[in-house]
Amino acid sequence: MRHILQNYILILVTMIALSGCATKINASKIIPAGATEVTRYKTVAFLDFSGNKGRDISSRLETVVIKAEVNNKKQYSVVDRANIDKIIKEQQFQMTMANPDTIVDFGQLVGAEAVWAGHAQSTYNVTRSYETRSKCVNYVDGKCQYYREYAVSCERRNMLVNVTPKLISISTGQVVYAKALQGQDYAYSCSDSLFYPQSEGELYESALRSILYSFRLDIAPYVQNIQIELMDNTDGTNDTSKLFLKNGISFAKNDRMEKACELWQTGLKESPYSISLNYNIGVCKELAGKFNEALSYFSKAEDYAGKHMRVISDAINRAKESIENQKTLKQQM
Repeated sequence: MRHILQNYILILVTMIALSGCATKINASKIIPAGATEVTRYKTVAFLDFSGNKGRDISSRLETVVIKAEVNNKKQYSVVDRANIDKIIKEQQFQMTMANPDTIVDFGQLVGAEAVWAGHAQSTYNVTRSYETRSKCVNYVDGKCQYYREYAVSCERRNMLVNVTPKLISISTGQVVYAKALQGQDYAYSCSDSLFYPQSEGELYESALRSILYSFRLDIAPYVQNIQIELMDNTDGTNDTSKLFLKNGISFAKNDRMEKACELWQTGLKESPYSISLNYNIGVCKELAGKFNEALSYFSKAEDYAGKHMRVISDAINRAKESIENQKTLKQQM
């Protein structure tokens, strides 16, 4: 598991970005789930939530859990809905959050480690108003001499969605996760608008989208895209090493980071106090998932610089964060 995490927490993407004079490489890293307690339960079941959107939203959240993957590996096993409906019918369960014992009994029957339940409600309303318009009714020599004001009807369509998913542990009967999630959207238009306002259904989907996204970040690790800046400062670098530094940057620009790292490592033997070579090798270690080694090289680069440099400070903070994330990910994956 440790080897897998080191190889995949930071994944180099095959694109290079240029920003001004600085070369940046696009990369992605795995961020821990927001709720570690959720990740401890790998086999789960979903019950229909209460509320006017209970069945729909519980089904949507279930899909999010089913699709949650890290490095193409599914994070959860979800009990089939058909099997759940069959057991509820056969056992005549009355599934309510008010009776956690019933939920525990149900979870044991379906073979789940934890059960998702909760409440989901949407509220839709329309408020109407008027706006004043003006129209020229008398032109003289191409100029308007008289305007007439008139009113047009307008309406604002408001959609609010509130969801409170709860995860109940079957072994303890306790709620291990509960969070109030909210999404909202609106549409405003008047009778003379050139476009047709979003429908109730469209507003509902839009409001729900942010809820599903927040839920996904909580329940499983996820990939975040980042950019990492390389350094080409030649301070502390002799003429021979300058060539290794320059050629390494060139390889990096052409998606040849492996070769770039090799050249920088060779250059560092000639110029061990080079700021850029130490920093860039730190990036190489970071991309390889060796965050403690990366931090060591970044720290050396900062020491040799003898002053604050944003790019190095950012790298040090990034490496420290990755070290902590690695510890959390070992618990979650």
